[in-house]
Amino acid sequence: MKRLVGIRPTGKLHLGHYFSVIKPALKFGCDVLIARYHAPYDYVEGRYQPLLDELKKFIPEHQIKDQELNLLMFFQMLTLANAGELNRMTQYKSAKVKNAHLFIYPVLMACDVAGYEEVYVGEDQRQHLEFANRMLLKWGCPAVKAKIVGGRIMSLNNPSEKMSKSNPEGCLFLSDATEVIKEKIKKAITTQEGINNLKVLYKEFVGKEYNEKQNQKMKEKLAEAIIKKFK
Repeated sequence: MKRLVGIRPTGKLHLGHYFSVIKPALKFGCDVLIARYHAPYDYVEGRYQPLLDELKKFIPEHQIKDQELNLLMFFQMLTLANAGELNRMTQYKSAKVKNAHLFIYPVLMACDVAGYEEVYVGEDQRQHLEFANRMLLKWGCPAVKAKIVGGRIMSLNNPSEKMSKSNPEGCLFLSDATEVIKEKIKKAITTQEGINNLKVLYKEFVGKEYNEKQNQKMKEKLAEAIIKKFK
């Protein structure tokens, strides 16, 4: 079975990428598509090669696929795409800055997933993949099966928001030094939202449900397990 998971070249790998890209790629043997046409400015700025080098530390090289856009398919799919549907995409509607590239993003996805049987995506990409499947059927290709992965890994210092490179103090990068990982987890917010987020990480990396009475003890064990995993 041909399986796919994608990543944009937008900076260093962090725990969100581990859950949504690296783990499913290793567990299910997915091809990892570096979707550089979805992030053209980051690609031009030279972020593609550092991301590729970092991915190769975790993913076998033969699984990593550079995005090769089929221009004929893409332009013909644009003629099939309904502008009203594209305008209703949640990601486009909620964007502060709307541009043509973001508008046609789901059409790019349709070209990317053509020929695959299963595609592993986060919940926020479900709507795009449903649109992509409608495009594939119009084109005459079979639809792909969506596999939702990852869940939402939240920021350590602001657990109401997703973990993101835009907030580096709350983001655990896979390349962080040992002491940096310890310090970030030590400072992690322990509101109910924060504890719930830490429990998700604890179960993943320590391998059991969190049952420590002291949050600090839990943080120490979690930091040790993450360091061991990515060293």
